[in-house]
Amino acid sequence: MKRLELGDLLSDGFRYATNPYSRAIALGVLYLLSFLIVPIFFALGYVYRCIKGTIEGSEGLPEYRDWGGMFIDGLKLFVAYLIIVIPIVLITLLTGVPLRFRAILNPYAMIMSMTSAYIASFIIGVLAGLYLFMAIPYMIYVGRVGAVFSFSEVLERIRKIGYGDYFAICIVTLILVWLLALVGSLIPIIGVTLITPIAALLLARVQGLVFKSTIS
Repeated sequence: MKRLELGDLLSDGFRYATNPYSRAIALGVLYLLSFLIVPIFFALGYVYRCIKGTIEGSEGLPEYRDWGGMFIDGLKLFVAYLIIVIPIVLITLLTGVPLRFRAILNPYAMIMSMTSAYIASFIIGVLAGLYLFMAIPYMIYVGRVGAVFSFSEVLERIRKIGYGDYFAICIVTLILVWLLALVGSLIPIIGVTLITPIAALLLARVQGLVFKSTIS
């Protein structure tokens, strides 16, 4: 298997996210209207199709068509994230609540217990992000939401890439995506429309390319 180069992945991701830029802006409009609930599922459905298209060899952003199917794809992606996130939230709560309960009468212990809970949340969140980076495209590839729990298959594909390379790609990409999303959120309307979709599409492209490299 050819070794993945982080620079090439990010360069390809930025090129893809603006090819054509009008479709990225359309995604931004969907994000902007997400307070209406329904548009966010169309946005997630479009991201789903970007990952799927990348795995299948597409070099440009897909067209907006078959909106009913795109809504269903978005629902699948939403459920996939939800079934992973809910256990994480529960674990964090179950870890933090007992600590805080025992520390109610001791302010110092309260601070320490809250800090421990936040650190645990951060670590669990990072591990979940590293796992989902590969699990989501695998789920899209096989077409079953439940495939997000195929731990052995997902970990085997990560092993093919190499844990060091995989973690480096994930961490740098996720930090970059987070920074772009942050900038987008700081510029009302324009940022969400013009910058936020670049973050989402960059992530989708890199995820798709990384997963594609594991297909024999």
